[in-house]
Amino acid sequence: MNTIYSGSYGRLKVHSIDFLTPDFIKSLIDLEIKDIRLRLYETAYKDDIDRSTTGNTGDLNILISAINRHVIKNAVTAIFAVPPQIKPFISAYISKWDIESIKAIINSKFIKHEIKYDDSFIISFRDIPLGIFAGNLKQEDFKSMLSKNDIDSLVNYLLNYGYNFLLKYLDDYKKTGDISGMLSSFDYHYYTELADTLKYFNGDEGALINYIKTTIDLKNILTMVKSMELNVPYEKIEGMLIENGSMSKNFLTDLFRSKNSVELLNVFKSFNIEDAIEYYKNNKNLSMFEISMRRSIYDKYVPLMLRDTATLYIMGYILTAERERDNLRTIIIGKSYNLDKNIIEKMLI
Repeated sequence: MNTIYSGSYGRLKVHSIDFLTPDFIKSLIDLEIKDIRLRLYETAYKDDIDRSTTGNTGDLNILISAINRHVIKNAVTAIFAVPPQIKPFISAYISKWDIESIKAIINSKFIKHEIKYDDSFIISFRDIPLGIFAGNLKQEDFKSMLSKNDIDSLVNYLLNYGYNFLLKYLDDYKKTGDISGMLSSFDYHYYTELADTLKYFNGDEGALINYIKTTIDLKNILTMVKSMELNVPYEKIEGMLIENGSMSKNFLTDLFRSKNSVELLNVFKSFNIEDAIEYYKNNKNLSMFEISMRRSIYDKYVPLMLRDTATLYIMGYILTAERERDNLRTIIIGKSYNLDKNIIEKMLI
């Protein structure tokens, strides 16, 4: 690592001790939401919970907002440790937070549910001008988007920030009233740009490259299985398949022609997903498969990143923060719906 960034890397190592242990996170499953808030208040989430009490009511909303704040804070800590050569990739990766918030706003316009800038499911870098490093959207942009009256005006606003691909899907939405294609297009363009910026920098980024490629493979296979379930012809989804995974378009086309969804899922048989595939066979539900795959991909690649002392460690740090956020959200939302404890545990990444 460039010595200029060694101090930033050292700060990341120090901050990493604040991550919650898997046992601590699992222990929260046995608690009520109000008690989860008390337990998290004793951790690095204390300041985030305090800040989230402004504008939010109820333990559920406060906790979701605090968890969102915390993952963004971790990301901000990480991006200032990034050497110049990997900035384009990290910039592309972190744009996922822009995209998640934009999709939430589009959904709100579609269902005509007014949301506020500080709603618990909106994620943003708040007062931090993310445009100076990654993405283009700042606090004022999100407020402007929320003020738009409909999807048409929202999309026209986003054209100013390079989301030109939305025009095609806006026309489709006007004709059909269906926003699914528009929402899917964000994922396609996000992963395409991410793959385009992915390359070797020091020659030791194999774990990172394989992580992204396998994640793209998973997105493609899930798209294909879902289309099979809905009897959608291949021609309708071919343009949604993302390039630059480890599986070629020809390979994916041949898989789809097999018309066997279990065969599609079995391309990941090298991962520990037998139970998840069996669950799909019995229930025709992909949720457990997707969860198992995300967990398996993480367990395979992220520990390798965290053993590195340079670029890979930064990405491993970000992914660890995201996993913590996802698992805490799963527990809290699962508790709010009174899900069985065993089910919640199975849903953890």
